[in-house]
Amino acid sequence: MAEIHALAARIVLVLVLVTAAWSVVVAATRRPVGAALAGGLVWVVVMIAASGLLGVVTALVGSPPADPLHLVYGVLAVLVLPGTWAITRNRADPRRTALILGVASIVQVILVVRLFQTGG
Repeated sequence: MAEIHALAARIVLVLVLVTAAWSVVVAATRRPVGAALAGGLVWVVVMIAASGLLGVVTALVGSPPADPLHLVYGVLAVLVLPGTWAITRNRADPRRTALILGVASIVQVILVVRLFQTGG
């Protein structure tokens, strides 16, 4: 089970890096968030949640994370993008939404890297 969790985590890392770069490009070019980027961000959240569920099962089976902060980072990683989207989706300026989502995507990358560092 731990191997599957590790594989899902690597997939999450790739998705997060791609969508963060995409978000930054969209924000830098002052374009609004399109359906494709929004869909990519949804996939990031889905994969983080799936990896988290696998991690919970792995921990229950007997292989808990090396650092308890891993759990905190996991919860934050699941909540960052949906929380940001909920706050910014109805803004009058869609380019500002893209900028805020770009920053949230960078925060997401940091959280995923910290998950790798604390998972052991």
